[in-house]
Amino acid sequence: MLAANFEGQTQVVEKLHPYIAFPVAEEVRQDATIARLLADLSPETPWGERQKAARKLGRLRDPEALPGLLAALSVDNFWMVRCAIIQALEMIADPSAIPTLQQVSVSDTFQVVRSHAAKAVERLSV
Repeated sequence: MLAANFEGQTQVVEKLHPYIAFPVAEEVRQDATIARLLADLSPETPWGERQKAARKLGRLRDPEALPGLLAALSVDNFWMVRCAIIQALEMIADPSAIPTLQQVSVSDTFQVVRSHAAKAVERLSV
């Protein structure tokens, strides 16, 4: 049984239609997953966990993760995590990531990261 508040009145809902309840529940679950994975990109998290979180965010392909990934790319100090973040951004395929990736492609201290960023810019520009 669920209690629902509609226009200031509380009603008890015995049963939700499965086609209505499932998409809402799935969306809430996805949002919670993205929030948890973005939290795992924190610098306090071990680098291997940050790398896994970035990969999972890429596989979700949800544009909601874009701002958090871009922020993490700018501050993460481990090159393997930055490469995973770049790959995630490429999988999300949002062209708004291009300016940040262009900057990384010329300014990162590691050649492999610069190379990944340049390839991502090329693929996202198509």
